[in-house]
Amino acid sequence: MAKDIDHELRTLRRLPYGVARTSATEALVRRLETDGPERQLPQALLDLVEAYTFANLGKQGFVAFARTLRLWDSRPELFDEADERNLFWEFKWIAGDLPDYPEITAEQADAFLADMSHRFAVAGKGGSSVRMSRFRWAWHTGSADMEQARIDWMTGERDELEDCATCTIGQQTDYFTELGRYEEAVAIGRTSTGTCNLEPTRAMHALALAALRAGDAELATRSYRRAVATYSSAEGSDFAPAHGQAFELLAIGGALDRALQQLRTDTGRLLLDASTPLFRLRFLLGVLSGLSANLDRSELPTGLSTPAAPTLGELHAWVRAETEALAAQFDRRNGTGYYADQVARALGSRRTEHELLLGRLGDPSPEASDEDSDAPSDAPTEAVGDSGDPGRPDVGDLPDDSRPEPANADEAYARAETQAGMRAYLTASDDYALAATFAQAEGRLEFAGICWAEAAKAAELAGDASAAHERYTAALPRLEAAGSEAALIAQVLVGWAPVAAQVADFTELVARLRAALARTEEHAPEPALTEELTESRRIEHLLTLATLRDTLARSLGAAGTATRADAPEHAEAVSAAQRAGEEFAQTGRISDAAHAFWLAGRLQRSAGDTTGAIWSLESAFEGFTVARQTNERAHAAGELIEVLRETGQSDRADAVIAELGA
Repeated sequence: MAKDIDHELRTLRRLPYGVARTSATEALVRRLETDGPERQLPQALLDLVEAYTFANLGKQGFVAFARTLRLWDSRPELFDEADERNLFWEFKWIAGDLPDYPEITAEQADAFLADMSHRFAVAGKGGSSVRMSRFRWAWHTGSADMEQARIDWMTGERDELEDCATCTIGQQTDYFTELGRYEEAVAIGRTSTGTCNLEPTRAMHALALAALRAGDAELATRSYRRAVATYSSAEGSDFAPAHGQAFELLAIGGALDRALQQLRTDTGRLLLDASTPLFRLRFLLGVLSGLSANLDRSELPTGLSTPAAPTLGELHAWVRAETEALAAQFDRRNGTGYYADQVARALGSRRTEHELLLGRLGDPSPEASDEDSDAPSDAPTEAVGDSGDPGRPDVGDLPDDSRPEPANADEAYARAETQAGMRAYLTASDDYALAATFAQAEGRLEFAGICWAEAAKAAELAGDASAAHERYTAALPRLEAAGSEAALIAQVLVGWAPVAAQVADFTELVARLRAALARTEEHAPEPALTEELTESRRIEHLLTLATLRDTLARSLGAAGTATRADAPEHAEAVSAAQRAGEEFAQTGRISDAAHAFWLAGRLQRSAGDTTGAIWSLESAFEGFTVARQTNERAHAAGELIEVLRETGQSDRADAVIAELGA
């Protein structure tokens, strides 16, 4: 029995943080409390606190931790050495969340911190974690003694429960940046070299903003690249304040379009909800600062539908109202004007004199690393191409002696490939575009389309989504006119889809997808000479159909209208996703099939079709199980569990939960 529980605990710890892991751990705790063995209850409770904390469910974490403390007080013999260490380590997580909820009073926080101090002293655990927790409370409540609290933390004796050195640097970099002490933020942030679940992502976002405010655009750009490059590895961590700093950085540093693009495609959800009220407030403050610095462009379209703020000016008004209301809640609790002052500072924000050097230093993509932050020296700083005409690449600024003009499409393409291999994507995009122009003049229509698609991809890698969108738009008509194979057209459309999402313009993409799908459905492959070849062509045809349907469903979903039950696009998107799932399954692409069913389930759930969502999510869960994709399986299970519970089907939800720990 005990070995079975140990196996289940290990299995659950391997799941990603989220509903599935939390629900399964809750169920295990209930079983242990009822049936035992009691000696494994501390582990399960501590795992539950961790699951809540890193699933950004701080309030539930408070309750689970209180249960753990009661068990510690009444049955300390159940805790082995590892359990005891974890208990005191998790004290910091709970203490760190105290300032994040305005309903937690100062009296309650003081009592918790006093109890924490007493318990650490009695257990001989040292006081560094207590001092750090007092500093966080003082900082995030705007206490007059916040700086003294920081000094007390940093000058006190260190102990084994202290946060890692990189976290210590990151927290202070964030602190100095928020207070406008930019030189101090830069000085300490530059010393960050380690990694953990929060770092260097947090420190680098703060360092980038501080460096730009301090006038060092190159350091700001390097730091931002490193921040983005490390973000995807920080699973389970919440970076809402860092995302706010990133928006402010881009918006004040000459990259407003990129800031709005990220809001549309990645971080816009934080406008409405974040893991805690304080994290949402800090995100909103960064957005408010970035928007305030650009009010001279108040008519600029945002591409946002939620909230309903189609222009920058309207978004600024909405963000200001939300930020002021939330800041007032915290200031009332804190008895200070700290956040009112932060709002005032954000409203007075201005663009910096020196802009970010994203064009010269390359795109801050997740694939980049801080060792290769400089692009080749001949990469230009200008934007890719002529936004009015994708057929006229701008290469006039390049030195003649370093870039001899090619004489034909093949020479231009070869030069583009060389530049792309060196990650000089801005230059490569222009060279691919030049190759496309030559190819069309030479009558090589399909090659012209391919070159435009390559130019689009290079522009995307360079961070210029607008140019990429234009160049994909140029590629498709040429490929269609040349009668290119459906699989090639599908491949280009798949590449175009995320770019269309970035610029919030799906009209042309969706039209091309529908047309490609109709052509592919109409022209089934002819029987081949051999049975084996016939089957191969059938599978290829099914795979192309599935790819086109899946991309169409995702594009309609990203456009927004497919999430409404009364929109005609909803039925189209759900049908396309489900048929894609069936066709992927027929070709043996089980993982792709599961992803398609998962998409269908999310679309159905958002439109209120819970019956359909349950079927689709169950199909996704089963597919990911067969494909042995643990993380995706857990995330799909989490959504399935939520829908089952919402519809009163607790027994079915429990059955899914039981499978997770098996």
